[in-house]
Amino acid sequence: MPKITIYTQAYNTKSYLDQCVSSVLSQTYTDFEYLLLDNGCTDGSSEILEQYAKRDQRIHLIKFEKNQRGQRLTLTNQYATGEYYAVLDSDDWWELDYLERLIGFLERNSLDLAVTGTIQHFETTNTSQVMRQLKQPTILTQHQFAQHYPQFWTFPSTNWATIMKTDIVRAVAALETHYPKYGYGGDTMIMLEYIKQCARIGIDNTALYHYRIHPKGVSYQYNPRRFDANIAYYEHIRAFLELHRTFDAPKREWLKLVHLCSMRETLRLLRDAQIPEDEKIAECARIAEHPLTANALTNDCAERAQWFDLMWGVTFDAMERGTLCDAESLRRTLKCLAPRCSGGIVPENGGVFSKEKALRDALRRDDAALLGGLILELIAQSRYTKQYDLGRLLCGLLPGTSPLRGIADARFYRKYARACAPVLREDYWTALDEMTSVLLENQKLYDGERFLDVYLSVAALERQEPAFLFGNVRLAQLLLREGQREKSRAIVDELAEMGIENEETAALRRELEAGT
Repeated sequence: MPKITIYTQAYNTKSYLDQCVSSVLSQTYTDFEYLLLDNGCTDGSSEILEQYAKRDQRIHLIKFEKNQRGQRLTLTNQYATGEYYAVLDSDDWWELDYLERLIGFLERNSLDLAVTGTIQHFETTNTSQVMRQLKQPTILTQHQFAQHYPQFWTFPSTNWATIMKTDIVRAVAALETHYPKYGYGGDTMIMLEYIKQCARIGIDNTALYHYRIHPKGVSYQYNPRRFDANIAYYEHIRAFLELHRTFDAPKREWLKLVHLCSMRETLRLLRDAQIPEDEKIAECARIAEHPLTANALTNDCAERAQWFDLMWGVTFDAMERGTLCDAESLRRTLKCLAPRCSGGIVPENGGVFSKEKALRDALRRDDAALLGGLILELIAQSRYTKQYDLGRLLCGLLPGTSPLRGIADARFYRKYARACAPVLREDYWTALDEMTSVLLENQKLYDGERFLDVYLSVAALERQEPAFLFGNVRLAQLLLREGQREKSRAIVDELAEMGIENEETAALRRELEAGT
């Protein structure tokens, strides 16, 4: 039997296969079997795999007619005969002494799992960097690994760049069907199951695995279940640390940061995904409302700011494009991002934020007063009022105690902009002065009853009894002119009960009685 089983699963990676397979067949350590899976390739990869299988008897070529996910553990359990086990992705490659170095490291130290560092290769920029590498080899028991998890977790977070005992793989293979298929992150979660089977874990001070990063890689494409994978990953780490009773306060804060970073990458991919805006905003709402999100956002760090930048970016893009219809998801998203400013924003008026940077800034700051003032200025200048329902937008910003509450008429705000502006600032004295000036002009009012209702509310807030009387008289006169005699009479009677009588109220009463 061979000492080690190597597994590579290929699906349409023709341009990378020679470098990958050659790096295995050219190893300085030669006692291995090589399981190669042709996972339904359609790009010419199949022919390359067949040629290699004919040239080297250590290759066991397995062929699927169609691409299938989640077969690695099943096939390993079925075909692997080596004492040890290693995985090499079909677009990656090894240093030529990978097996010799890691098997020697594993056997000298009686390890269950040996890990090496990784060199990342960025295809888009043709650059590379060492992703992870220790200054000296480190040996840990499983409990020590849990104790120092934040320090070492990135090393055995994937099944590649490792060699482990095949018995461990077989033990975990039985659990595979219990794990949901997320399309991303599954290897990382399975690695924690491997580690639970390990007594001793070793991390070598080498970097022998070459990891290729390209836009078509699974990790760099949006998947609808990506956020589900983020959550599952968080829960797996927490469960592992709790198992070892090491989930202390520092690790809680660290795990918040890990989750923020995971969500940040999910949001970046969501932003760039070629999917309908409604799907994007629905996913934003789901992410924003999840309890783990609120927990992670208590960590005040650069990653938190980046999370908000990306969430706002996706949201603003969705509102700007004009194809968004999902008002409920937009409401839920904005309620989490800007709870004080989100009330009146709907797909029909959200596009205005793409027009004015000042609006976006005020919304991001969740400054309802500033945003309300800016929208009122736009209404007063008749800007965007034909495109967007700015009156509804402004109305949604008003607190329940505002004298302007419930008013969504842009024309009302434009007509009385000088009076509404101080109301928004809660400068009621100035507002009362402006509104009194309007009334003293004795011109026909637009929506006079509503205007006078606002006037009376402002007068009451300022406890200005003369203004309150003046406003009530003007309202009673307006109602009488409009034929609403009973409502006018009710106001005159109420003033009388309050002990308020003057020439104007007396004249009103005579006119009301004359018309009876």
